[in-house]
Amino acid sequence: MKNLVLTLLAVLVLGALTGCAATLPAQLPAGFQVKPVARADAGTPFDASRNGTFATVSNGKVALTDTQGNSVNAADGGASALSFSPGGEKLAIALPAADATLLRIVNRSGGTLGETRIPGRVISVAWRSDQEVLAGVLNVRKFSFGSQMVSRLFQWDGSAAPVVSTLNDVTLRPQVAKLPEQLLYNQLFIAVSPFRDEIAFTSLKDPPLFIPYLKVLVRNLETGGGKEVGQAQLGAGKLLYTPDGESLVIGDKENVSHRISLPDGKEVESFPGAAINPALSPSGEYLLLDGHLYRKGKEIATFPAGSRGSFLPDGSGIAVSYQGQLFLISGLHDGPAPPLPADLDRVLKLRRLRSQGLITDEEYRKQLERKEPTP
Repeated sequence: MKNLVLTLLAVLVLGALTGCAATLPAQLPAGFQVKPVARADAGTPFDASRNGTFATVSNGKVALTDTQGNSVNAADGGASALSFSPGGEKLAIALPAADATLLRIVNRSGGTLGETRIPGRVISVAWRSDQEVLAGVLNVRKFSFGSQMVSRLFQWDGSAAPVVSTLNDVTLRPQVAKLPEQLLYNQLFIAVSPFRDEIAFTSLKDPPLFIPYLKVLVRNLETGGGKEVGQAQLGAGKLLYTPDGESLVIGDKENVSHRISLPDGKEVESFPGAAINPALSPSGEYLLLDGHLYRKGKEIATFPAGSRGSFLPDGSGIAVSYQGQLFLISGLHDGPAPPLPADLDRVLKLRRLRSQGLITDEEYRKQLERKEPTP
């Protein structure tokens, strides 16, 4: 009965705000507020910046909208990926263009800061820093015996030519190559470590006589070293680094989602349900799985099936996309993300050595625990 009342209150509040034009049927605890903030075409990417700007795809165009509802056009055409820079002043937009993708960087007013044409389809975009954006790209070539799928990483500063490296090169069997495009291309996910030195990503594996699956790998961006740390189903959810950078949350569309430690890939925690689009708050205190919001492992709210959410960078709320509308749910009490260690250079050096196999994970952790001598 209590949940029903909460649901009705959420619907009534939204009806009052929007003249019943947009509603989000949700079960929310006391103290949460819901506000529609922008139009967002169903199934399209969206993102929220640190300074309160929302990027959405609306009526086939990329729009930037502030919390007062003021909106500017940032690009014509639908986007395959949207991502704000860590500081929130730049937005990376991936715009499909025939057999290529236009990767564009714009400011908060929608003005273009840089653009480059990338051969292939950009599937995932993330920022390593305010000066460098990463794009995961797929290229597929069809042959009589199957198809070749190559995944690449493009590192771009917005002006010079992108730096390109290969992530995976696989030959797909004919029956696998005939899978629906939406499923076949939905297999390259990229996450950036909080240390900004490493990425986690997925790559398609198509072994003979077995069903295809996704390998989950990590790679140090400085050394190129890394390893496979887990597996997931084809079409499974994205990857998330935990705030300490030492483990990954792996979403799954059917199986139980789980958290694995790095770099050994051992499961340290499982979650109560599957999730194609999991989301983790900056401090890690809140977790959103398939419309269920957890705080410290306890479910506190639910959102309707088919909704997708992303936490605001400051942890104050969640942006939720549902039926053509983006809503802002505020009232969260998330703490800040853990600060980077004071001896960051030493930690990054240890992480480089670990990625190259020059020290074991046990040695890495022992070195982290050592106290630096005081002068």
